[in-house]
Amino acid sequence: MSPDDVVRRRTRSCLVRGSGLDEGERDLSASGIALRYHPAAPALRGLISSYYVFEVPAGQMQDILRAEVAQVRFVLRGHGYIAYGSHPFEPMPVTSLAGPSGHAIRFHAFGPFRLIGVGILPAGWAALIGEEASRYADRLTDLAGLAPGLVGEALMRMHDAADDRALCEAADRLFLALAERARTPPLWLTRPTDAWLVETASPDVNVLVERLGMSNRQVERMVARVYGASPKYLARKYRTLQAAVRLGLRPDLGWQGAAGTAFYDQSHFIRDFRQFIGMTPGQFVAGGAPWLTRLTIAKRTAGAALPQLIRAS
Repeated sequence: MSPDDVVRRRTRSCLVRGSGLDEGERDLSASGIALRYHPAAPALRGLISSYYVFEVPAGQMQDILRAEVAQVRFVLRGHGYIAYGSHPFEPMPVTSLAGPSGHAIRFHAFGPFRLIGVGILPAGWAALIGEEASRYADRLTDLAGLAPGLVGEALMRMHDAADDRALCEAADRLFLALAERARTPPLWLTRPTDAWLVETASPDVNVLVERLGMSNRQVERMVARVYGASPKYLARKYRTLQAAVRLGLRPDLGWQGAAGTAFYDQSHFIRDFRQFIGMTPGQFVAGGAPWLTRLTIAKRTAGAALPQLIRAS
């Protein structure tokens, strides 16, 4: 049976029990579904954006995640499935490494479900993972292959954790150990590139090339290695994510107010919005943004401790 078949069967089963998506969408927070953010240890904050604990107490939930930076996730209870863009669903490993995403992500969780996730910043990818990020873009792999002993120990501590604090301490211990043997992050690349992506509503690739002082070809190669995509593609991604934040905070803006001057026309805005957010701007406003998107926008924009690259997108 394929993962898609498993998802469909479990979804039908949950709907029969009366705990399905339609009921849960009315007020997911009232059903006990929770998403909590926590800071990483100070020594890790240039590499990791934050930790987050996500819980579904019973039944199932289905949602859409925006395109995002790389993620590490530990599934501590239940089962989850992820699909990038129009690709079929695939089961989440107990310990997973997800490369930077260039498409919205469909997500199914079957509860009771609990995970702790870790946002990996571009500098963190270069230092802790060190692989060509473009080869991992829109791809889910098992984290255990990175450091089997350390990952296994961390997972055991997480299972024994009594609360979020203990979970984050287990995660800190893992990533501090990985950081001890990490490569030196290319801050000369990531600091100006992170800033370039969010300092304006429509990043101009020529500005980045000038700041880095390299040829277009060199910039494209280095950025793809660390960020998982070309500068031009990243500019499309982050201008759309910023527009989604504006629309999420101010639905009354309409598509023109959210798009500003960053898009050629409405069809251009709709196309990119669907790719990176997973629906049209009209659906985003009229039907209500996906629950996880609404919550992450609210928490990230209020999170002064989060890196600007994360708060703005």
